[in-house]
Amino acid sequence: MGDYDKVIKENIESIFLPLLEKFTGIRVVRSTQIKDKVQRTLEREPDFLKRVTDQHGNTFLLQLEFQTQNDPQMVYRMAEYKALLQRKYRLPVRQFVIYLGTRKPTMRTQLTAEEQISGFTLQNIHELNADELTTSEIPEEIILSILANPTQPVEKVIASIIARLQALARTEMELQRYIQQLIILSRLRKLEIVTRKKIEEMPITYDPTTDGLYQQGFEQKTLQAITKAVQQGILTLEQIAEMLEVPLDTVIQVRDSLEKG
Repeated sequence: MGDYDKVIKENIESIFLPLLEKFTGIRVVRSTQIKDKVQRTLEREPDFLKRVTDQHGNTFLLQLEFQTQNDPQMVYRMAEYKALLQRKYRLPVRQFVIYLGTRKPTMRTQLTAEEQISGFTLQNIHELNADELTTSEIPEEIILSILANPTQPVEKVIASIIARLQALARTEMELQRYIQQLIILSRLRKLEIVTRKKIEEMPITYDPTTDGLYQQGFEQKTLQAITKAVQQGILTLEQIAEMLEVPLDTVIQVRDSLEKG
């Protein structure tokens, strides 16, 4: 997700609980942060793994594991195996653990209903009402209105978002951060040009050099193309911004710089 992912992670503390309640009806009264990272790659080598077809014509992966001791974590290990194998091969997996020890096997063989991996709940932020989010007292939640379902023209929604951010921002620096995040998220809905126009129309000063794309040095090559297009005077500034997929503010800055030069 890049810049979008960064915005969500920066704001997750402020919007997590309110959004969770809106989506699911779950009201969290207490929570504790878990800082452990989830390992991306689990390197497992099954004792025996074959793609087989049985007498009924069923094709599946057959996995055998051999244990000499009671492993209380075995049920989780087998669940990990199954998830990884199904993801890679897209085939049913049948698993068997062959116990070789002398003591009576006491390993748990089944996950409880709550432990079983049966899927996940999918929530679509576009199904949320943009107007409702805009009335929030949490700036980070208001910014998400740009991704929600608008019940009125998007220009009006964007204007409401900016006005609310102005009202709630405690400092100019804070407002700049909110506006930058709004612009970044507006790209997910292809509303950046409209958003920047609304920012220009309202009593707010935004520095485009704070934009993550600008800071990444994209201008080194792109600004030359913008300069050439502006000098030719064939297209409008909005058309240049859209054609080159750059912020309108950047095109305006180039135009102003050329006029002063």
